[in-house]
Amino acid sequence: MNRRDGGAILLGEVNLPYTDLLTYFGNTLLGNEITVCFDFIGMQRMYLALARQDARPLAAALRERPKPPRDSQWAIFVRNHDELTLDKLSEKEREEVFEAFAPDKDMRIFDRGIRRRLPTMLDGDRRRVRLAYSLLFSLPGTPVLFYGEEIGMGENLALEGRSSVRTPMQWTPNLHGGFSTAEPAIPITSGAYGPERVNVSGQRRDPDSLLIWITRLIAQYRECPELAWGDYDVLDAGDTAVLAHRADIDGGTVLAVHNFADRKIDVELTLDGLDSGKVLTDLLLDGTIEISDEGVAGFDLEPYGCRWFRASTPETAPADSTSP
Repeated sequence: MNRRDGGAILLGEVNLPYTDLLTYFGNTLLGNEITVCFDFIGMQRMYLALARQDARPLAAALRERPKPPRDSQWAIFVRNHDELTLDKLSEKEREEVFEAFAPDKDMRIFDRGIRRRLPTMLDGDRRRVRLAYSLLFSLPGTPVLFYGEEIGMGENLALEGRSSVRTPMQWTPNLHGGFSTAEPAIPITSGAYGPERVNVSGQRRDPDSLLIWITRLIAQYRECPELAWGDYDVLDAGDTAVLAHRADIDGGTVLAVHNFADRKIDVELTLDGLDSGKVLTDLLLDGTIEISDEGVAGFDLEPYGCRWFRASTPETAPADSTSP
C-alpha cells in the first residue's frame, strides 16, 4: 500500500485489550503494519463516564493506553457504522450504560451493544452532545467521524440490527432527505431527528448548529498539533466529574478540560513548567486565564462544559472577539 500511495492509511478495527492490540501496529519503534487503530477501550470507558457523570473511567483508560509506534496513531471515535459495543466493560458496568442510554431491549443488540446514535442516547441534550464531540477532537489521537454525526442524525429502530444507524445522509428537508429520488426509497429517520428537522442545508445557515460547532472543532484541532502528536498527561482537576489533560510538543502546550456533570464546577489546575509568564487563552470561547507564579490556574466550567486552552505569552496570545 505504501508503495502505491504513500499518503494512504490502514485503519484497524481491532477490539482487543491494549497489550494484545499493540502487535497490530507492527514494528514497535516505527510501526509498519496498521497505521491507526480504533481505541475501543477508551470509547467504552467514555460512555461509562458519561453514564456516571464521573470522568474517572475515561481518565484511567488514557493512563493505561500504551504509546503507539512513532508513525502510528490511535483512532478516537464516539460512534461507527456498527453497534456501540460494550464488550470490554464488566457486566455491571455494561448494565449501567444500558440503563442510561438504551433502557429498552429493542435499543440493544447481541447482549453487548447499543444500536442507537449519540444524540438520541443523550436525549438530545445539546450540551452533552457538544461535550462528546469536544472529547472526540481533543483526546490524544486521530478523530474519526461517522457520516451524519456532524449534524446529529438519529437512528431508525424499525430497521433490523445494525441497519438502524445506517440510514441515508440527510442533506435537505426534501424528498428522502435529498439523498436520492429513487423509488422505493431507502427507509430514513423520522420524527424529531428526521430530515425535516435535521439536515445539512439548514444547519449550514444556523450559526448555533451542531454542524458549525464541529466545523469549529475541526479548525481548532488543525491548529493544535499538540493534541495529535504531543506527549499528554491526565491532570488532577480536584473533582471526579472533570477530565483535564494537557498535550505538549515542541514547546507548545494545549489543555482540554471537560465537565461530565450537570453542575457548575470550579477547577484549579497545577501546570508544571508554566508560570505567570504565560496565560491560557480559550480556543472555543472567549477569555484569558492568568497563571500564578506557582503554575496554578483556576476557572469555572458550566454544566457539561468544555474548554480548550493554549498556553502562550501575553504578547502572543490570541485576541478575544471583544478586543478592539
